[in-house]
Amino acid sequence: MNTVDGEDGLIAGIGLPDEGAPSELDWDSLATGRPGGFRLCWLHLDQKEERARDWIRSQAGIPDVAADALVAEETRPRVQRFDNGLLIVLRGVNLNPGANPEDMVSLRIWVERGLMISVRLRRLLAVQDTLAALREGDAPADSDELLAKLADRLFRRMEPVIDDLEERIDLVDEEQTAGSLRQPTNELQQLRLRTIILRRYILPQRDALHQLTNDPPAWFTRRTVSGLREAADRVIRYVESLDEIRERAMVIQDTIQNRNSEELNRRLYLLSIISAICLPLGLLTGLLGINVAGMPGSDTAWAFWAVSGLMIVIVALEIWALKSLKWFR
Repeated sequence: MNTVDGEDGLIAGIGLPDEGAPSELDWDSLATGRPGGFRLCWLHLDQKEERARDWIRSQAGIPDVAADALVAEETRPRVQRFDNGLLIVLRGVNLNPGANPEDMVSLRIWVERGLMISVRLRRLLAVQDTLAALREGDAPADSDELLAKLADRLFRRMEPVIDDLEERIDLVDEEQTAGSLRQPTNELQQLRLRTIILRRYILPQRDALHQLTNDPPAWFTRRTVSGLREAADRVIRYVESLDEIRERAMVIQDTIQNRNSEELNRRLYLLSIISAICLPLGLLTGLLGINVAGMPGSDTAWAFWAVSGLMIVIVALEIWALKSLKWFR
């Protein structure tokens, strides 16, 4: 029983006979190529191990193009038809400890009747769930049904991540509605960035699943096609949710910026009004403050109070004029 994750590149190998319990496969079972004597076989391999890459290229018995795609360093979600099978590349959220969920993990799959080969770079919990279900007796009828089960678990694992983003954007929205959020926060920027990254990888999976369900292989059962369509609908909901989160984040940021701009404009307007009122007073006091002979009232005791009264009258006239012009209320 091969249970050591990534040991020599064979993470797990399970053969399902016509009757009886599943068999655990090891490299000895694959020494001559594909294992025989099973109605369904699933091999889950580690792309980082050279032994796994060599076996895929030389002994898996799949087209060279598909083999190269399974062991490629970089790839994107897609579906490619071959005469005897399908190449499917999907991505799942990274739920490994200490990892960012938006750092999505690719899962490359070759599937044909009676055989599924999956290759990964990092651990995916959806794969572990499916392996555990197989070992506990949840045996699919064929590889197409196994593919549908794996895809369903892969996309269900995304739901908590999307829900978390929705809860966080709701919280930010509540804060800005209450007026406690005055500046675009790091939280808001991170939400937008995470949403963009997730959407970038999830959206192609919707197209890939649509391609697969619109023109499925002849050996796919109706149950499998129905399951894959349900998975595609789930992905569509995720994309729509991500679009909504991204748009809400933009609206919140625009609202905060507009609120700050309005507040700044009000302050600048108030300063402009004060400046307009004080400008004549400044001109008058500047004129009376020049140090030249002949200034009227310099020898009169009540001249200061006369000037003060005149300035009060000027301010009153200015306020009346500004209100008449409806510059302020």
